[in-house]
Amino acid sequence: MKKWILLVCSILVVTGIIIVNMQKDGPACDVLASIDYTKSIEAVEEYTNTYTGETNYYNIINEWTKNKITELDKRFIIDSENTEGGILYDNNFGYKSNVRYLHPGDDITFQIETEKESLYEIWLDYYIMDKTYLRPEIQVTINDEEQFNESNKIELPMNWQVGKLNDEEKFDRYGDELMPKSVKKMIWENKPLQDPSHFFIQPLKFRFNKGVNKVKLTVNEGYLLIGEISIKNTHETIPTYEQYLKKIKAEKQSIQKMIIIEAEDIFMKSRQSIRTKYVRNPSITPYAYKNRVLNVLDGYSFGDSGDKVIYKFNIIETGYYNLAVKYSQDTNNGLSTHRRITIDDKVPFSELSYYDFSYSSGWRNEILADEKGIPFDIFLEKGEHTLELSIDNTRVRDIYHELLNILDSIEAVAKDIKKLTGGLVDKERKWKINKYMPDIRTYLHGIYNKIKIQKAALIEYTGNSDLPIISEIDIAMKLIKDFIEDPEDLPHYMSKFNDGESSAYGRINAVLPTLVYNPMHLDKIYIYNDEQLPSAESGFITNTKENTKSFVYSFLDPKYNQSDKVDDRTIEIWVNKSRLYVEIMQRMIDEKFTPETGIKVNLSLLPDENKIILSNAAENTPDAAIGISHSKPFEFALRGIVENLRDYEGFYDLAEEFDKCAFIPFIYDKGVYAIPETQDVKLLFYRKDILDFLGVKPPKTWQDVTGLVPILKKYDMNFYTPLGSDSSYKGLDTTTPFIYEFGGRLYDDTGSKTIINDKKSYEAFEFMTDLFTVYNVPITTSNFFQKFRNGKTPVGIGDANTYIQLKYAAPELSGQWGILPIPGVKNAEGVIERWDPTYGTSSIVFKNSTKKQLSWKFIKWWSSADIQRDFSYAIQSTLGDKFLYMTANIEGFKKSAWPSDSKKVILEQWKWIQTTGKVPGDYMLERELSNAWNKVVFDGENPRIALDEAVATINRELERKLKEFGYIVDGKLVKEYVVPDIHNVEKWVRQNEE
Repeated sequence: MKKWILLVCSILVVTGIIIVNMQKDGPACDVLASIDYTKSIEAVEEYTNTYTGETNYYNIINEWTKNKITELDKRFIIDSENTEGGILYDNNFGYKSNVRYLHPGDDITFQIETEKESLYEIWLDYYIMDKTYLRPEIQVTINDEEQFNESNKIELPMNWQVGKLNDEEKFDRYGDELMPKSVKKMIWENKPLQDPSHFFIQPLKFRFNKGVNKVKLTVNEGYLLIGEISIKNTHETIPTYEQYLKKIKAEKQSIQKMIIIEAEDIFMKSRQSIRTKYVRNPSITPYAYKNRVLNVLDGYSFGDSGDKVIYKFNIIETGYYNLAVKYSQDTNNGLSTHRRITIDDKVPFSELSYYDFSYSSGWRNEILADEKGIPFDIFLEKGEHTLELSIDNTRVRDIYHELLNILDSIEAVAKDIKKLTGGLVDKERKWKINKYMPDIRTYLHGIYNKIKIQKAALIEYTGNSDLPIISEIDIAMKLIKDFIEDPEDLPHYMSKFNDGESSAYGRINAVLPTLVYNPMHLDKIYIYNDEQLPSAESGFITNTKENTKSFVYSFLDPKYNQSDKVDDRTIEIWVNKSRLYVEIMQRMIDEKFTPETGIKVNLSLLPDENKIILSNAAENTPDAAIGISHSKPFEFALRGIVENLRDYEGFYDLAEEFDKCAFIPFIYDKGVYAIPETQDVKLLFYRKDILDFLGVKPPKTWQDVTGLVPILKKYDMNFYTPLGSDSSYKGLDTTTPFIYEFGGRLYDDTGSKTIINDKKSYEAFEFMTDLFTVYNVPITTSNFFQKFRNGKTPVGIGDANTYIQLKYAAPELSGQWGILPIPGVKNAEGVIERWDPTYGTSSIVFKNSTKKQLSWKFIKWWSSADIQRDFSYAIQSTLGDKFLYMTANIEGFKKSAWPSDSKKVILEQWKWIQTTGKVPGDYMLERELSNAWNKVVFDGENPRIALDEAVATINRELERKLKEFGYIVDGKLVKEYVVPDIHNVEKWVRQNEE
């Protein structure tokens, strides 16, 4: 008996020990149960606030509301006489008084005195001048303070009226319908400053202190006339549908006349790039199987926050009408899309302020109805009306910003972990996270609970728990839950916590863009009463019949089976660009160049530049080509395929519009064999918020960079240079900047030998390897944009594409990043030399052409400043703000569609263009210089040995190629090969040089 008692007692003791241990280090579910739900959320929010400024408008307005800062009814009117700045302008375009004229960089200031601290809206009377097509953008400071991130970039609404083409203008040479042009609506507007992200439909609120307040409005973009400025508060009340019907009090009538609005017949739109397109589907009208006719509003161009389109329609008989929309939406991961529906500038009732259109892979008719499916009755008076469809983010703002706050919480924890570990990943080491961060489990629990809350909110918002975005949230929750169970894993598995797309951070971050993107294709809008709507989809027989007709006609279509008629005044041009770009170019040519010159131009896509060599061998080259990469003209010149453009009239006048060094890659012997078309730029990108947190300035020199890297490393952050990209091949675009900045050269005076092992070039090579072997800049960095965005690499060198991504794909960083010229090396005079090659594309004329003069005339026209400017705007107006074209024509770039906030910095960096002259066999120099860098950085080889070995290999290849082209005969240099460089390029591209 005693034995049984002892056995039972032993079991109970062991069980007790196990339970105690489970409570101490047990499963995540037990830990979650032991931590107070509310307190964990409050703890992580307080913890996060110590790291983040909470500076977006959503957080700021919530804080002001929490602190009960009131909105007063008092109104202040400030006219131009009581403002300072800009130019007092008397040409007021019909305004009631004098106005202020401002261009980019100008500001106006004024003062108002308030009796107590309060919130106010700012309303402007403004007129957008016709000097640019870019949307006006202003920055607001009150008492020298930017009150929230969005105040850095507030866009003023601008409407575009869609023109009508006559029958002659409506179709192109192939019978396809052309997209009508849009004209900027030039009128005085009275509008409030609004949230640029459109999370709030109400005007932005600004906090004014008791007493005198100084207000400054700075124009970042656009040319504006500013009239009166009103400081006031407004309140819009939209009735419910039930209240709306009671207010109308009209008898319901039976009206049989259906009104059909074709969605492509837009009257007004908020952006030029909102466009129509052709869908080859017999259920869509108008329809044609032979040619393209515009029959759909392209949802991909009408899906961003703030987009709107306006239609006009006419009501013949007063009465109640129903509204239906024929649409398709199959692109947003199963999410519904939504539109705000306005009639005659007012939302009739609140149910139309945010109307959901469910996911649909095919075309369907959506009858606007209540939750029970009963169609809304909308009362319309006889006469002309407007119908507006617009997009805002009001319904998702809480979810979106709470997810952003969760990301901030994850980053806050990650920063403290990295401060503790220095970013070291050693899975054998125990960090004792609980000891150094005793509240870590509470913080992780708070993050987990906040994600859980937003998951529930997403399910309620979407009405669907099986969507991909819910799966992403589930994975993030599981990852956080694992860390709650064992926080000691955090230093070892940051890739699961906050680093990378598959981490908890990355999963949540992937959800955000889908919440604010709302594409929806539109075919028709029906305004009707007591009528049967036509079927949204055509039947099987109709589809089969029309598809068969289309298929058969494709074999007969003259567009694809017959070449355009080529006469003595028609030239053939190959273009190495996308089809959309080529279509825009062809339209510009047909509208401008051909009428002015009588020269017809047939453009054709060039999918592969290697086709040029083959076509030349077959004597089948066109007359000219555009969009040729920077290295090809030299190769073609060596083989006698292209024309020396110096021999043509007007060459030197055209060359003056470009930086002289842009021509260097196109020079061979005494000729220049291409005209620059585009060119890239490298810039220093830096996170203002992070550098302020670190207490450092963005680097101006490479010496500054070497001093900054250890500070970044302390927080597990890094610096990025293109030399450290994830490509093992280091081209001249990444290596020569260092050589030129240190004063080095690539070739000797004869062009027959390389001198990259001379003193200055060697110093440059040693430094560009020391960056990675001594100063520990990351050897490989994939996706600089993403690492810059999440703060992992807050300083680095990027290109024009990086700028575009940050400006348009990272709205949460608005006002938190900046650009500067790249770091350089200070010379003996104290000047920082920032040399960098800026490669791009070019235009050439073929030697076999029988129409060289006509081709040159076209190339000269195409390369001119005004045409390059117009092309940049045409691309943006057709494809959207994100499509920025960087012309090499400096005057064209100054007038182009590039945002003003970057032009000054880009032009400053372009002063340091230094491209590399081409030499037969130079590919070996590029390759061996890359190999030498890899040997030193990866294999630990001595830099001097690696470079000397590279020089021997390079010189052998240079000698072999110079023999091939007759520069070396019997081992002797019989004629000097003059390598074009920054010091001698003028003699090729400037009129008065020999």
